[in-house]
Amino acid sequence: MKNKQIMFGAFCAVGVIALAIILMRQKDQVAGIAQSGNLTDLALLALIKNDPQNFEEFIKRGGDVHDSLPEIDGKSYTVAEGLSIFERPVFGELLHQHKVSYIKQEKKAAFDILSLAVGKNNLELLKQFHKESPNYLVLYGKNNENLLHLASASCSHKVIEFLHKEGKLSWEMRTKKGASALTIAAENECLPILSYWKESNANFRAKDGRGLTALGILKVKKDAALMAFAQSFEDRNVASGPSFYRKRKIPKDQVVDHSALIEPGDRPLDATETAEYSEFSD
Repeated sequence: MKNKQIMFGAFCAVGVIALAIILMRQKDQVAGIAQSGNLTDLALLALIKNDPQNFEEFIKRGGDVHDSLPEIDGKSYTVAEGLSIFERPVFGELLHQHKVSYIKQEKKAAFDILSLAVGKNNLELLKQFHKESPNYLVLYGKNNENLLHLASASCSHKVIEFLHKEGKLSWEMRTKKGASALTIAAENECLPILSYWKESNANFRAKDGRGLTALGILKVKKDAALMAFAQSFEDRNVASGPSFYRKRKIPKDQVVDHSALIEPGDRPLDATETAEYSEFSD
């Protein structure tokens, strides 16, 4: 029994020592990056490892959030844009607390920190960025697409309501080519976004700048769910159609019993019913 306890204690001691060595090496690695003066490497390491402590060290050492990170998958992003790439809203809160402005928007840029967050369908990121009062009306690329257009194209359904209510972006806003956010959602077959706009009473029969309607786009889709969604508009119209298609009820005092004019032999068995029992009575 004592031998087992000794062996277990030795095993635990070795594990603790190994863990301490790993942590010391990581600490030395971070310290080496910080001492080398390459703060963007420190920021990238913090982003990758989701390490708020070292990201805060990057902030305190005067790191510039608009400096470019080493290329990620062949693309160049700034430290701030890295918050969206790695989905780190907590880092945005650290920047906000240190009063570091990190939202940078340029007209007709291919992307920025907000559009990247929309592409990730990350509502938490957008809510954090909202504290910096960004401009939601910025247009992206040659086609002049706003954030709602981008969300519709990527079916980022989690951010639609936020962009609509907080960003004041609406379904009928058009791109340079005339497409609306609603028709873009229909073209990309995004039922969650289409359902949101239906509940918000968007006009699915409204033509965009290309002369297309969301309902018209959906009607030619072969997907069963989309076809059923389009049919729901037709069903709703029938249910709320003109009143003359509905069964009319005649007041009791206007019901006339004509059974007395029928020959006795031709009368049905129930022809002696009074107006009170007529099928037209209330």
